[in-house]
Amino acid sequence: SQSLHSWFSHIPGLRVVMPYSVQDARDLLISSVLSKDPVIYIDDRWLYENEEEIEQSITEKKITEIGPTVLIEGSDITIVGSSFSTYLAVQAATDLNELGISSEVIDIRVLNPYDPSTVLDSVSKTKNMLVVDGSWKNSGFAAEILANVYERIDPGLLNSKPQRITLPEAPAPASRKLEQIYYPTKENIVKIAQLMLVNRHSKEI
Repeated sequence: SQSLHSWFSHIPGLRVVMPYSVQDARDLLISSVLSKDPVIYIDDRWLYENEEEIEQSITEKKITEIGPTVLIEGSDITIVGSSFSTYLAVQAATDLNELGISSEVIDIRVLNPYDPSTVLDSVSKTKNMLVVDGSWKNSGFAAEILANVYERIDPGLLNSKPQRITLPEAPAPASRKLEQIYYPTKENIVKIAQLMLVNRHSKEI
């Protein structure tokens, strides 16, 4: 029930990785073991049942050579996540596509060192960004992603204010019913993305 990746990512020299895919779960683990730097490897138990065919060859990439990757290409909005948040973003992108909204999904993978270039390129294209983070808003990693965009992209070039979906400012509940309203869902992502894009056509004219 803890979400500590923002704490660890704050420490210089401490590598922090959070895999979403089965392929990355293996490759990032290998890269972490081979790294000469201390590494925090965070995997989400909600992803443990996922299965997929992976490449048999093992590429011994350094963590500094692995960064954010575009999982789904889109043109209307950039949705950024890591670990289980990426899983939700991929599901939401499918639902949004059925509603006529083209979403570009980016999986961060490595939180420290964080390379913002992939996110910046995507937001420059879509002009809209939504960050999903399974942590709290205050001093969370979502704020780091937003800050990088605000520092490097003129807000006047964006069609909407970048938004973030995070945990409520409260300790994680033990009750199943409270959990259902506590954690982000794909429905949350779809709803916020729709609200962000409601006036996109009028802004493009």
